[in-house]
Amino acid sequence: MEYTDDYLAALDSHQGNEQAIKSGVEKFRLSFADLTDKDIDELMTELYAAELYFNDTIHTFTQRDDLVEYFKRTGEGLKSSRVEIHDVVENGEDVYIRWVMEIEFRAVGKDVHSRSVGMTHLRFNEQGQVILHQDFWDSANALYAHIPMVGFAIRRVQKRL
Repeated sequence: MEYTDDYLAALDSHQGNEQAIKSGVEKFRLSFADLTDKDIDELMTELYAAELYFNDTIHTFTQRDDLVEYFKRTGEGLKSSRVEIHDVVENGEDVYIRWVMEIEFRAVGKDVHSRSVGMTHLRFNEQGQVILHQDFWDSANALYAHIPMVGFAIRRVQKRL
């Protein structure tokens, strides 16, 4: 299966709970405010259900423990991180959050400041935990474009398109 098929299948298998949206969105906001938080593993354990569908355009996870470890490693690799939520739209069991993310990290010996926009599609269980998380953002420009050879290739392809 490819990414699109996985996401469409998750929409069928991960039905959300409308009553838990408000508390779930607040947990999401707090958990993503700073990925370098020393308690990021506890925040993410509280935010996400044990079994879920998660895709951030880079990785896909279906088990919370793997996802929590991913966020812990990510946070440890960042100098700073901030996700600012600009809009929340509810549609039945579905929530769409528009955000701006700013991160600072080192890549190939140089400090990088990256600012990107994105949107996340969420569904929550009865406890307000995320059971479906699909990001829509340009990870190529936000992350990979800052790596010398990879960034050169990305810019070159973009110019040809």
